[in-house]
Amino acid sequence: MEYNAISNLEQELVRVLKEEYSFYQSLYILIDKQKDLLKFEKEEKLLDIYTEIERCHKRILESEEKIATLRKSNPKLFNLAATAPEVKKIAQSIITLIKKDMDLVRQNEDYASNRYDRVKQELRKLQHSDKIVRYIKDLDNTPQFVDKKH
Repeated sequence: MEYNAISNLEQELVRVLKEEYSFYQSLYILIDKQKDLLKFEKEEKLLDIYTEIERCHKRILESEEKIATLRKSNPKLFNLAATAPEVKKIAQSIITLIKKDMDLVRQNEDYASNRYDRVKQELRKLQHSDKIVRYIKDLDNTPQFVDKKH
């Protein structure tokens, strides 16, 4: 009887972990797409990607909740089922994917930060140019003297 319960929980755990693995693969692809958009300055699509990533963040919380619910239902059976080779293999694959996701996120943060710095520099240049244009414009409003006459 207990063996069946462990086996059933193991199968449930494998099913849930396979769903999670698929999700984290999709997340990796999404974050990689974000990196390309940042890298190649395709701002018009970035907002859609950020929105999608926000949805994924909520999905990650749901994932954690699923596993926590399975664990809470019967901690002893869960621990036994979690030691199964297939469960360990899938869990390790998910861990590897999460590490890759985190590396991509760091790269994206670097791209975004560098991009932000470049935009700030360009804005400073524009402010300086604006001051020059105003100075020249102010010069145009002064009376012009031609042959010592107004």
